Amino acid sequence: MFPLKRLSAAFLTGLFAASISGMAIGEQHQASAQAATDTSPIHAAVNDKSMPRLEVTFSRAFGAPADGSWDGLFSADNILDPIRYAREAPEKTLFKSGQYALSSTTSGNEIWYGTAASVWCYWPYISMKMPLALMNHETPNHACQMTPPTGQRPTAQIYFHDVETGVTTHVGPDTVINGQQFLTDSSSSAIELSSIDAMLSMPGYTYRGAGSIDNLTFFAGSNQYSIRDVKAKLLDGLSPEQRAIELKKFPANFDFSQSGIIGYNRIFMFDNVKKEYLGYAEFFFDTVRRFQTVAHPDGSQGLYWFGGPDQSGGQVGKSLNAMLRWVGTQDDPLSGGMLDNGFDIVSDQRFEQYGVVGDFREFEVDDKKHFVSSSWYNPYGEPAAMLVSNAMPANGYSVKAPVVYQTVMKYTDYDPDQVGGRGAKFAANAFFGDYLYFGSYHQGTSGAYDKIMHKYCDEQQIESLCQLSDYDTQDIKAHREYMMKTWRAASIFRIKIEDILATNTPPKDKVELLYGKEKDWVFVPIKSPGSNIYDGYQFVMENNKLDQTPLFGDEGFGHQGMVYTFTFVEHDGKLFLGLWNATSGLFDMFDYTDHEFWNHRALYLFGITVPLRPFGQTDVVENNPAHFLYQSVIDDGSRNGYTPEEAKRGWLMVFEDTESPAVEFKDGFGNPCNNGVRNYAKVNGDLYLGTTSWCNLGADSGLEYYRYEGSNR
Repeated sequence: MFPLKRLSAAFLTGLFAASISGMAIGEQHQASAQAATDTSPIHAAVNDKSMPRLEVTFSRAFGAPADGSWDGLFSADNILDPIRYAREAPEKTLFKSGQYALSSTTSGNEIWYGTAASVWCYWPYISMKMPLALMNHETPNHACQMTPPTGQRPTAQIYFHDVETGVTTHVGPDTVINGQQFLTDSSSSAIELSSIDAMLSMPGYTYRGAGSIDNLTFFAGSNQYSIRDVKAKLLDGLSPEQRAIELKKFPANFDFSQSGIIGYNRIFMFDNVKKEYLGYAEFFFDTVRRFQTVAHPDGSQGLYWFGGPDQSGGQVGKSLNAMLRWVGTQDDPLSGGMLDNGFDIVSDQRFEQYGVVGDFREFEVDDKKHFVSSSWYNPYGEPAAMLVSNAMPANGYSVKAPVVYQTVMKYTDYDPDQVGGRGAKFAANAFFGDYLYFGSYHQGTSGAYDKIMHKYCDEQQIESLCQLSDYDTQDIKAHREYMMKTWRAASIFRIKIEDILATNTPPKDKVELLYGKEKDWVFVPIKSPGSNIYDGYQFVMENNKLDQTPLFGDEGFGHQGMVYTFTFVEHDGKLFLGLWNATSGLFDMFDYTDHEFWNHRALYLFGITVPLRPFGQTDVVENNPAHFLYQSVIDDGSRNGYTPEEAKRGWLMVFEDTESPAVEFKDGFGNPCNNGVRNYAKVNGDLYLGTTSWCNLGADSGLEYYRYEGSNR
């Protein structure tokens, strides 16, 4: 079994592209996330046996509209048309490419959200090392066309849902002022692409961040382009004055002659009251994350957001890392500031050593306000870290008074593998009681697997390691070992609020490990006797660097697919933790390998089906890292307390207090397609949790939002 070489770097631009349409949503049905196999509302044991079991109830508020009509794999009769299916039902199988609300914000009674389209299709390829030639497939619940016929690649969409009227509106030509201009701006490329790159690239933008301040709503759309094209086709055509401004969006002395790709972003702006599209600002971050409006000490407000480096979509990973603030005005929102587009960079140069911030919260100590932030790793700088800011100035952070971050804890202060640990990311965080809770994110093989492979294969040339990438049959056992011993699931930590500013205190003396590994595998290169180079390797079990036994349980809550601490939110005296199950869709994929003739056998290129893997339906379950993980999750079930059905679902955890382990709810709110809780919104005092879905076919597919109805205590 051999991997097909990646066709084009531009192909990876669609890692999380999105597309869904708008329509009225009025459906309301009660759904309760359920612990274990209980069919009643959520129940779970608590430490006090005299107390009744916890019950938490949610109702389905709304879900993603359909945006396509599906006929079959590579069929010319598949139709993707978000605007059309906002007005009429699909003729054939309902297709919902909106599997994630990747970004969301609120305005009055409305939840605005941007989607990611058929995103689970890309995970086995990007982050489980599943060869591209095996990826095109269809099941009764999910269809992946990684190399689709012309016009069949989904695109990202933006919606807003009014929780009072129950109506979801697709943002487009017929629904917002200047909607046609938005359609043009959101689907046009910043750089003219070659015909081949255009065929393989994701159209449009993936909406990775969103925020609101007063009557303005912002969405960050991301794509990516060749670094050399950015220079030749964008920067070189500018006046010296314009070019000087644009260069502020890159690291100092950035090498525009290097090969590879870099992120490109458009920050789209709307008037959420008038429902009017206002235009966009441009940036060059590999990824864009959390937007948040913050109250300053003097009573004013500021909208802050983060952009930074990333390699998970094939980028070089050398973009600028920065915290930004909107400094425009209501009358001229996209002008002014150091970048002359309504934004300032308000972090100092030292912040560039860190990775992009995935989540941040504000807190006060001694009447001084600070940010605490979860950062990803910087590919050429610091590993993932929890960061704390200097005290906020009276009018907020600015160019003259920038944010200055210090490290509270690095992920490598925990993981015993100091090479693989540099591939981890810190994710969601929230305050609860006297603590800050925070967790990790492990993007599958894009994490430790790739970091170790890069250092010891690409650089050190350990032959027995390098040959795993050939997918030869004789290497299945070694490949399985490498895959599973470098794999990490989400770990959960906490720190007392009073200790966050104690940056000189060692992490082991202030951070508690709640869920994780007391010991874990470490990749160790070895040299043969008499050799001065590494020519082999072994895995050795070592204690974690915190020297702690987890207080409550195993990483991923005992499920190796739970790799992402997606959402932390405090509500109703409880702390809700939404995880993401990266393996959910694998069960469906491996149950239906022969559902369609071309499943796992072919690519669709230049208008024809190209058969590349005649035995692909067998190959897909042999030397395939995705299958190694799937089998491991199944094998772990009986030992770790989850059923085969629960293994497929997204899990919700609820902490009732700071003394007890989380109560585990494992049924995806009753929908077999839900595999995670991506985000939350609070509207009129109500909590809404937004899910992810591994399905894009049928009524259960697509993202959903569930409203919290209460608990029995």
